[in-house]
Amino acid sequence: MTQALLEVKDLNIKFQTNRGLVTAVSNLDFRIQQGETVALVGESGCGKSVTSLSIMGLNKPNVCQVEGKIRFKNKDLNQLSDKEMRSIRGQEISMIFQETMSSLNPVLTIGQQIMEVFKIHTYLNARERWSQTVILLTQVGIPHADSVMRQYPHQLSGGMKQRAMIAMAMACSPDLLIADEPTTALDVTIQAQILDLMNEMKRRSHTSILLITHDLGVVAEMADRVMVMYYGDLVEETDTLTLFTNPKHPYTIGLLNSVPKIDSINRCLSSIEGHVPVLGEVTTGCPFRFRCKDAHERCKVEKPPLIQTGKQAVRCWLYEKEELAI
Repeated sequence: MTQALLEVKDLNIKFQTNRGLVTAVSNLDFRIQQGETVALVGESGCGKSVTSLSIMGLNKPNVCQVEGKIRFKNKDLNQLSDKEMRSIRGQEISMIFQETMSSLNPVLTIGQQIMEVFKIHTYLNARERWSQTVILLTQVGIPHADSVMRQYPHQLSGGMKQRAMIAMAMACSPDLLIADEPTTALDVTIQAQILDLMNEMKRRSHTSILLITHDLGVVAEMADRVMVMYYGDLVEETDTLTLFTNPKHPYTIGLLNSVPKIDSINRCLSSIEGHVPVLGEVTTGCPFRFRCKDAHERCKVEKPPLIQTGKQAVRCWLYEKEELAI
């Protein structure tokens, strides 16, 4: 197997609360190859965003404890100093944050914010930084880029702000782009344009993408592989086609069944009964057992490992006999 661009091994993320340390992500393992798009899917609160922030080194150390290895180009990011991480962040690893209004500085122009990336990571002078930013904004489909450079975030539409965020993230042609819900709150036309833009950037720079989303339509459009998370655990991992045609974990099946289908327009939407447990509430057994129609006695007392079955890795006792656990 070739050396992965990013390899996450035994990642545990815990938060300090008034109830003590609470685990948000448990023993997470995954790899991303150069030029690959991997989707991280799950309900809100399952650990997707804190995983991405841990890769970027942006979780606050006074409230968040990160354990395990995060190897990027054979360097363990958890062992790097703040200065070393700042040299990687924005240049080799970039992130498109979920909320554009809270991610963009309201008192700085769009041009100032994008040019700051060039100022930190390159030796370009002020004139060169301006011209490169204009080129970037034009590449992401923003008309009259020279004028937009002088505008503030509140003067742009949601789609324009998202394009500006992509331009900022791609300024230094990073090896890895983390996109956290990049199409949230955008209408379907703008969503399609943003996804096309990300795919074009990927082709142009051979950038790997970690796509964090709960939108399975976006997953089908973008991802090579999919990782499904529930309650801080990776519960299923496989290639995109296999996930959509042969899902195995009961949670994955429930997610796919809840997607509206054209040929069932007059039927009620399927849903997964119950709700995700509160963090720290489940200490034994499978966290999904409360919502699973196939749960049995063993699920109450013993948490299943990831079990490799064919092309899929599944965290469910239903597949224990199909192949040895990994």
